[in-house]
Amino acid sequence: MPFALGMPALIEIPALNDLIDLCQELELSFIELNMNMPENCPEELDPLEVRDASRSYGIEFTLHSPDELDLGSLHPTVREGHLEAMREVLGWSAQAGIKVLNMHLSPGIYFTLPDQKVWIYERYEDQFATNLWLAYRELLPLAKASKVEICTENVNNFDIPFVSRAIDELCTLDGFNMTWDVGHDARSGFRERETLLRHKGRIRHMHLHDYNGKSDHQVPGSGIVDIPEMLDFARRMDIRVLVETKTPSSLKESVRSVRSML
Repeated sequence: MPFALGMPALIEIPALNDLIDLCQELELSFIELNMNMPENCPEELDPLEVRDASRSYGIEFTLHSPDELDLGSLHPTVREGHLEAMREVLGWSAQAGIKVLNMHLSPGIYFTLPDQKVWIYERYEDQFATNLWLAYRELLPLAKASKVEICTENVNNFDIPFVSRAIDELCTLDGFNMTWDVGHDARSGFRERETLLRHKGRIRHMHLHDYNGKSDHQVPGSGIVDIPEMLDFARRMDIRVLVETKTPSSLKESVRSVRSML
């Protein structure tokens, strides 16, 4: 295999052992646990069980942080709560042998006015950018000490100007890396890739799925994404590729499709 190919945790398969069985059946290299599912939270999952499974079955694990994570929040107690959660996750990841922590960067909320949409974080952009900078400046050294790569994923927001500017600033920090979610990029009209490719050396993880004009997380090859191009990028950059379709049947079909393009 030219690069590591993996699968996500599936809502239909909550048990770790069953996920491992499917990963082995599909001959994949890693599983991305997802903290949006309570079974994958540090409070519920023994990190030594994850580490032992990795060693026993030769499968690596990555971790997806909760979608509601908001390190740029303008509310100090909210921001500190999310930051403390990430400190805890990094400590857990060090024990579990997690390789990548995939994170979202929240653009916050917006007010819908009669003639426009106003993002709150854009109105307070200096404070938003400072909050993010301080949070990542603290977390990145912790991640390095834990041997975890933090990768920030585009979620239909990297084309928002104030988010793109924040990414540019964060890319000056040592260890700031990104996940290229190609389905999200397609859903944005491929506008997110401008920010991603401006810092392509920082892309260390990929979420691979297709977009059919209505919804993403479709089987690769069934939509408008140039999957062979994305696979070639992953090969050249030597990054992990998560085949991110969300049911056992679609995942099996997706893995077959991806392998036919390699």
